[in-house]
Amino acid sequence: MIHIYDKKGFTKLFSHDGESFKGLDLSKAVLKEANLIQTDLREVNLSHADLSNADLRMVNLTGANLSHANLVGADLAGAITDGCDMTGVILEAPTTPVDENGSVAVSIDSIGKRSR
Repeated sequence: MIHIYDKKGFTKLFSHDGESFKGLDLSKAVLKEANLIQTDLREVNLSHADLSNADLRMVNLTGANLSHANLVGADLAGAITDGCDMTGVILEAPTTPVDENGSVAVSIDSIGKRSR
């Protein structure tokens, strides 16, 4: 059994019965502020996962799917990203509201001007 904890080491964010994470489907997982230093995440599906402020230093992401993952504030120093799908990765916090599909919300205010 292996576990993922937050950076402080007190809160368990995820547990897996296997001996490795290799090839695991963690799509849409909420791993905010996770401590993943030097973790082997080869071929893991992390698409649409929330990894905001996660510590990913020296993590092995070879062949992993990080498409559309939230990496705002994540530390990727020394991470291995060979063959990693990073399509649509979110690296900065949006400056405009976003809906559940990731689209920027556009509204018409009371005087008829279009706003973003």
